[in-house]
Amino acid sequence: MPDELTTLRPEQPSPLPQKLGKYEIRREVGRGAMGVVYEAFDPVIQRRVALKTLVTELSSSSQSETYLTRLQREAQAAGRLTHPNIVAVYDFGEEPLSGGKGAARIAFIAMEFVDGRELESYLHAGERFKVPTVVRIMGQLLDALEYSHKAGVVHRDIKPSNIMLLADGSIKVADFGIARIEASTLTQTGMIMGSPTYMSPEQLLGQTVDARSDLYSAGVVLYKLLTGEVPFSGSLTKVMHKALNDQPSPPSILNVHVPKSADALLARALAKRPAERFQSAAEFKQALLLNLGGAAGTDPGAQVAAAPSQQATLLHKAPSRAAPRAALIAGACVLAGAAAAGVWYMKSRTPAEHADASAAAPPAAAVTPAGAAPAGPGGESTALARAAAPPDSVTAPAKFGTAVISALGLADPQDPRFGKQQARIEHQLWGDARRQLIAKAAALYIEPSSIDQNYALLRDKLFSRSDQYITSVLEQTPPTLSRYGLLLGTMRATVNVHDVQKSLNEISREDRVAFIRNNGNPTLAVFVRVQRDEPGVEPQRSAVAENVLMERIRAFGFTAVDAPHATPPPDFLLTGEVKFKHLAARLPASGLTIEKVVLTSWTIRVVDEKTGEEVYLNTKVPEKRSWASEELALKDVGNLIGGEFSRDFFLQYFDSGTTRARLRFLGLPSSATASVLREANAEARILNATPVGSSGKDVVIDVDLSAGTDDSASLVQAALLNPLNRKLGKACFAMAGEAAQELRIQLDRACATDAVLGRLDTSVPEALVDAPNSRIEDIVSNPARLRAAAL
Repeated sequence: MPDELTTLRPEQPSPLPQKLGKYEIRREVGRGAMGVVYEAFDPVIQRRVALKTLVTELSSSSQSETYLTRLQREAQAAGRLTHPNIVAVYDFGEEPLSGGKGAARIAFIAMEFVDGRELESYLHAGERFKVPTVVRIMGQLLDALEYSHKAGVVHRDIKPSNIMLLADGSIKVADFGIARIEASTLTQTGMIMGSPTYMSPEQLLGQTVDARSDLYSAGVVLYKLLTGEVPFSGSLTKVMHKALNDQPSPPSILNVHVPKSADALLARALAKRPAERFQSAAEFKQALLLNLGGAAGTDPGAQVAAAPSQQATLLHKAPSRAAPRAALIAGACVLAGAAAAGVWYMKSRTPAEHADASAAAPPAAAVTPAGAAPAGPGGESTALARAAAPPDSVTAPAKFGTAVISALGLADPQDPRFGKQQARIEHQLWGDARRQLIAKAAALYIEPSSIDQNYALLRDKLFSRSDQYITSVLEQTPPTLSRYGLLLGTMRATVNVHDVQKSLNEISREDRVAFIRNNGNPTLAVFVRVQRDEPGVEPQRSAVAENVLMERIRAFGFTAVDAPHATPPPDFLLTGEVKFKHLAARLPASGLTIEKVVLTSWTIRVVDEKTGEEVYLNTKVPEKRSWASEELALKDVGNLIGGEFSRDFFLQYFDSGTTRARLRFLGLPSSATASVLREANAEARILNATPVGSSGKDVVIDVDLSAGTDDSASLVQAALLNPLNRKLGKACFAMAGEAAQELRIQLDRACATDAVLGRLDTSVPEALVDAPNSRIEDIVSNPARLRAAAL
């Protein structure tokens, strides 16, 4: 750090401040050499954040202004960058330190509160990742670096402790920009800042560094993930000498599971001279996928692209396929940090143990004309979410139950509550979008009519807590002022729908709300085992009890099978273990011997096979149960077990999932695509609508539908075509059949005019017309005005 800066590091924790700027402090979560990190709450957007603070006492006000101006400039530079694998920075602030000495002030940066675990913590515990997981992690790291380098930001401190693995398998890179704030890897006293074992040779020498220094550090991270070791270790002097003069051991020698193709890859990544390394993160990633993309128990190899002064080494022929990126892309911004403690993230044992995570929306973009397509960093369309897949680390399984959902947010610029302040209006817009994301997640499990009937309750107890369920924001369209006077914007995010389901169940129990559950046909595998009180007799399955139990389940309309023949795997496994005792008594008067079978213990358990979660357990033995024979006992036990359950019980935990459908709109002008998408994203039963492209006069859209008893064609007709036709005032859209795995939708030629299709943009989405007043009042103060706009 510069000499003029000192930090206050009290030996005892200082009293917890109540607020910093607009942020409400909740607790201290980290303390480092340069400051304190707090968990805080933003009351405007209603999201939790991490506040990274820096307390300074400077010798003069001019020095103070110089340093804090530089700090703010770096925070603003990082805040302009947005990438799904980089921790987001939201805000910078600075204010006098209450109770501080002289000119003491506290500067802070508000950033994304990340729920994850450092890669370093896995490695320090001796845990290892499989090669496909390493490829996935490195691919995301290189994506983040490619983006930041194009924006002119060099990280300068890439290492496992600055890379967090999230519950969904994605990663986030922390502490961007901090090395830039230092202005050099060396302080004025010659002390090296950072971790020497991950530094490039030029960084160790204190020379000017560029993006290729980050790529060297990424190579060290890859080496560590593959082998559990760093290329060079020891004291600072030894590390510098080895990094400048020695070659590291080939990784395939240190780990027999690493293919030989990794040796040439890392030799290029760890080249001494920057000109001999990969010249961009994209080039590094391409070589990574080429050489390790097929490494899954095979011996893939490939040719690494030769550096300018190196001859390419031809290795074993690699399979001609690239490993898929199997991680959920999280939408976040790049972090420019103050010289404070590292960005805080919730530590946990494994990502699977995280109960929830929050990721806030990126800053709202400027209002643009309707229909304008959002662009990514390079002008291309913003990347959408990939399919979720679990990390392959044996210690870090992915969290089950996420879905990509899109929702339309609305806000009224004329609402007097906002005082015509653009920032407040946009906060309301994205708050509404986040609530609707959770409403759509709820529609996976309960009928939309139930949501409408209980909207106020669900809004207060579920929708308003969106930060507990949204794990990452993937895309936001620029806010658009609609022709009916409302500001609108679409948000696409990854939502933990399984946690939404559990919260619905809690609300149902606590508030005694009888939600109408979505129909479905779960499959239950049944297994009943009986233990008799005879010495040496092993427990046996009971076909009698199982058959009676399966008949009961089938009466619900569900599929019931015995456990050994459950193909495909069932949704639930229902097991019963019962113990009987045989009693005999001789009647003195008649001399007859009476036998009875008594139930002495039982354990009834239901396990959700998708999650491994035990959703029911009962060990309480029914009272006063005895039978004249074991056969009668087993029949009655089957009935007793079945009596423990109802149709609604299983539907509480049943995940009917989603159905993907491709819609081809025949004769629809491409100019109407955005209007159709907005209508689809406003509908509760359409989780996500994504444009595929146009072909002549056809528009092609992929939609994810809430699965249930309705077939896709019927659901699309009810959820999309009927609302579109109501808005246009005539039957313009009609289902034209199914071909080549597409639902074909014909637009009446008489409707293919700007005069008719323009009505799609002049009235509010149909999904809002019949919405409950409490939903409409979230958008406008006068519900009649919104309904009038629908006419």
